[in-house]
Amino acid sequence: MSDESQQPPVEERNPGSEGGADSANHHGGGKSWRDWSAAEIGEKLFEWRDYTPIPLIVLVICYCDPTVRTATLGTLLLVAGELIRIYSVAFIGSVSRTRNITSAGSNLITSGPFGIVRNPLYVGNFLITFGLAVFSGVWWLIAIAVVLFSFQYFCIVKHEERLLIARFGREYEDFMLAVPAWIPARVPVLSELEWPDTFSPALRSERRTLLAIAAMLIALSVLSGPAKSMP
Repeated sequence: MSDESQQPPVEERNPGSEGGADSANHHGGGKSWRDWSAAEIGEKLFEWRDYTPIPLIVLVICYCDPTVRTATLGTLLLVAGELIRIYSVAFIGSVSRTRNITSAGSNLITSGPFGIVRNPLYVGNFLITFGLAVFSGVWWLIAIAVVLFSFQYFCIVKHEERLLIARFGREYEDFMLAVPAWIPARVPVLSELEWPDTFSPALRSERRTLLAIAAMLIALSVLSGPAKSMP
């Protein structure tokens, strides 16, 4: 599984530093950013992931010009993305919010949504990001959102895969072969889905995201005024 929670300790490192000595080797010594690998870029983007959506949010607020159709579709995508996140966090637990690799989980999680795609939390993030852009009704914002999201999470997943292979070895390599990263091999029917014992911890863990989505939708509705109807 490659996800927000899975920053498994590959070797003994300083608990206060996600990169540790290994990171110093990657980024130290005056190494040019042009020489960084996707995994090394992903390590930094993982650390900054709470802040990377801010430019898109500012652009959406400034240029938002929704129609009834784009506002409705965007809201549905946002809700779908958050439901996927809640479903995923219900299996992975509150460790999904950790930034300290010493507190990352010790077991490879392959149940629930992680048996469908390896990165279900990031699939949820994409739908939230895409939904926000679609809500705006501005085509170039949609294009920017897709391109930037694809670059960021391609690099982040490469970083996580490097750590997970080092941690779990053949077990994770077999998991990569069996489960696609982003798009399910087939859409499971409802009766095939695994369900957690409770969603309460996931809802508590996601309360900040839920509040942020609600605040964003309210702000967009107020700032953009009545959505235009489609002809």
